[in-house]
Formats: sequence, C-alpha cells, structure tokens
Amino acid sequence: MNPVVEQTSSILKSMPLSRKIAMVAVLGLVVTGFALMFFWANTIDYQPLYTNLSPEDASEIIAKLKEQRVAYQLGGGGTMILVPAEKVYDVRLSMAGAGLPSGGAVGYELFDETDFGTTEFVQKLNYKRALQGELARTIKQFREIVDAKVLVVMPKNSIFIQETKPPSASVLLKLRSSMGQEKVDAIVHLVASAIEDLSPERVTVVDTNGKVLSRGNPEEKVGSLASSQFDYKSAYEKNLAARIQTMLEQIVGEGKAIVRVSADMSFDQVNINEELYDPDSQVIRSKQSIVESADQRAGSSGSVSSVNPVGAAASTTAPQNRSDRSQRQDETVNYEINRTIRQVVKPVGTVQRLSVATVLDGSYVFETDANGNQVRKYVARTKEELAHFKTIVQNAMGYSSDREDQVSVESFPFAYMDEMTMEKSPAFDWVPLVKQYGRTILNVFLILLVFLFVVRPMIKTVKEVKSTVVQSLPAGAGRPDELPEPPAAAGLPELADQDPRQKAENLAKQNVDKTSNLIRGWIGEAS
Repeated sequence: MNPVVEQTSSILKSMPLSRKIAMVAVLGLVVTGFALMFFWANTIDYQPLYTNLSPEDASEIIAKLKEQRVAYQLGGGGTMILVPAEKVYDVRLSMAGAGLPSGGAVGYELFDETDFGTTEFVQKLNYKRALQGELARTIKQFREIVDAKVLVVMPKNSIFIQETKPPSASVLLKLRSSMGQEKVDAIVHLVASAIEDLSPERVTVVDTNGKVLSRGNPEEKVGSLASSQFDYKSAYEKNLAARIQTMLEQIVGEGKAIVRVSADMSFDQVNINEELYDPDSQVIRSKQSIVESADQRAGSSGSVSSVNPVGAAASTTAPQNRSDRSQRQDETVNYEINRTIRQVVKPVGTVQRLSVATVLDGSYVFETDANGNQVRKYVARTKEELAHFKTIVQNAMGYSSDREDQVSVESFPFAYMDEMTMEKSPAFDWVPLVKQYGRTILNVFLILLVFLFVVRPMIKTVKEVKSTVVQSLPAGAGRPDELPEPPAAAGLPELADQDPRQKAENLAKQNVDKTSNLIRGWIGEAS
C-alpha cells in the first residue's frame, strides 16, 4: 500500500468525530455550491417578451415562436411570454413586422381579403368592427392604459331629417395608473374625431373599476375650463416670478432672493361694438342750387280795341306801361359726418392687477468677539438699495398704476444649510451592483471556500504525511531529497568494467527518482 494513502487513512482514523462531521459538512457545502454555480451558469435567463396579453395574441405569438424555433416560457396565467434575454429585442422586432400583438381586436386588416359574396349588412358590420379595433389600439398607446375596448353605436339612416339620430360611443379602459383629466379629454376628442357626426358630448369613458371618467356633461366642461384657467394663472405667475428672481440673483447672488407673484386675471370674453360720430369734422357731400326769375309786363287801359274805340282814341295822347319782376333762389348742401365703427374683442386671461413680494438677503461681515472667535454679522440693506431694487422689480413686472399694482421689497437674513440639520445622504443602492456582478462575486466566494476548506487542508495533510514518512526512514538511509547529485555521465566508468555493486550504485545515481520510489516501496513492505 502507498505510504501516503496509508498515512492519510491513519490520520482520518485518529480524528475526533466532531472534526470528521465538520469536514464532511464543509465538503458537502462546497460540492453543493459548485453544483449550484454550474447549474446557474448553464441556466437560460428568461426575460418578459410581452405582458398582459389577450388569449388571442398569446396564441398567435406562441405559434410564431414555434415557427422560429425560439425557446419560450409562459407566466402570469398565460398572459405573459418569456424568451431568452439575448433574443428579446430580435423577437420583438420580428413580431412587430408580423403585426403582433394586435391587442386582441381586429382592425382594418379585416378587409385585406375581399369576399365578393359579402352582403352590405356584413360589410357595414365589418367596418364597425375594424373602426372599433383601430380606436382601441390607438388608445392603448397611452402609458397609463393596459387595455381598451371601444363600442360604437351607428343609428340607422333615415330619409327624414327630424328622425335622424347622431352616433354615440363608449370606451372601457383598464388602467395601469390614474389618468389626468386632460388625457381623458384627449381620448374623448380622439374618438369623436374618428367617427363621422359624433360629438364629444356623446362619448362616455369608464374604467374597469366602474368609475365614470367622462360623461360629456356641461358641468364637466365647466370644471375642465376652471382647471385650465387655474393652470394658465399659475404658469403666468411662475414665469413672471422666475424672470424677476433670476435677474435679482445675478445682482445679489444665487439663493439670496425670493420672489412671489400673485395675479388677478379676468377670463371673461367681452365683445364691444362701437359707432362713433365726430360733428367737428364735416365734409360736403353734395350741393344743389336752384334760381328762379319771372318778368311780367301789362299794357295801358286805353288801347285800341273793337270794344272801346273811344277810349283807345283818347289814350293815344298819354300811353301807360306796367312791368312785374320776381326772383327765387334755393340752395341745398349735404354734409358727410365722420363716423367710426369698431368691434373690439377683449382677450381671455387679461391681467387686472399684479402683486409682487420680494425678499432679499443682506450682506455679512466677519467680526472678532471678546473671546477672539470669528463671528458672522448680518448687515441689512439700506433704504436706498431697497428703493433701487423696487424700481428694478417694477420695470421687470410691467408695473401699471392704473391697475393699482403692488410691489413690496424687503430685506431679511436667510437661513443657510450650515445652520440647519443636514439630512442624511441616502444609503448606497446595492441592487444594481448585485444584478451586474452577483454571479462573479458568488464564483469568487465559492473559489475562496474551496481553497480554504479543501485545497489548503489537503496540502497541509500531504505535507504532514510526507514529513512522517521521512522521519520513519532508517538512520543511515538519509532523506531522498538529500541524495547526492549524480556526477556527469562523462566521468562514469564503463558498465562492462564494473562489478554488480558498482553498476547498481551508478544506476541509482543516474535515476534518483526511480531509486527513491524503489526504496519507499521496500520500506513499506518491511513495515
């Protein structure tokens, strides 16, 4: 038997039971760790390809994966498909090229295959299905929406205008997180714009929890209008405050100015129609003059006539003539008066009054107190400085005395971070580090365990056995590693001229390792 094996078995037999149990436990732990490490290294890392899939989409995707011979796993009760991590993006691109997932609803691809035997009723029904499917797919593009379903009611057309009914629509949403009212309104207008003659007031939006998100009532419009007005007012105040504060911080220093703005705004829309006449500015439009004259002449009373011949003869001695003249003049002048017609529409969201409050930090000087310590002392700003800053703020805000704007500029000491309790920095996030280097760290840890509890004890045991074997050799035998080095081959005598003892000695010197093993075998047989 090999002395090393025999010595090792003797050492194991001489060990106490507790140490044997500990060695077996450590060995089992190391073997198990190595097995887990190799199993983990050879395990395929599956990552989600799609989640929250409908049964129709899941079945179509699995069929495509089988055609492409891609390994997959199902999870989430069949609503989640997992594929190897290195193939996630490639598979998603290939599925997108095939139009998957389709969302469990058919779209306009329903008309890709035309059947000439389809009736008009079936065509209208297919168009309705395709329209509902396309709307559902579009709505699901919102990040907060997991799934959507759209129902459209198309009333039957009538030849009588009085009996015509407008269409209506209902939208059912499965939400991942809460949605703002502006996004709900966007969905309402999206559906209303996609369907002919559909008004937003006839679109109802609900979620799977039974909450009505939009009814299209006038009250909701008023609430939405109030919300938009408040947002506009807040944005105006923040913008004006930021402009003033950044300008002041360029003068007094960053963090040494605080500005708050309050704006009174009017959202009334006013239409003003004016028709103004200016009597002082007259222009002659037309002028008309009419002049009339008349000349009437009458003869003497004794003129010759057949009726009164005597009077005619008597009048010849003294003739008498009479003439009547008359003249009339009319003048008509038409003036054009200057007239101005104005239609004024006042904009919505006009500023009626502004109130600006500004607080400035003062300056600081360091002084030495009675104990010789440096103390920081606050120095307030003077009235002249505050007056200059007030003028700057008024110019920046567009101050108007007609609006009765108010501006306040004060100086107070600010509290700084070194005078406040510092918040503790957040703890280091170990999760990304473990995800990235977890396997490497585990492999290094397992290698250290193997070295400490397997390799190192084995090396120590081999050294102990070797020292024990060497000590058990005869006194004159000497240690194998102390054998004299063989002389050069050129200095050895010829084997034919040597006796058997000399031949053995020369051969032993030429092959020390073989001689050492042979001696060890003899020692083992002797023991």
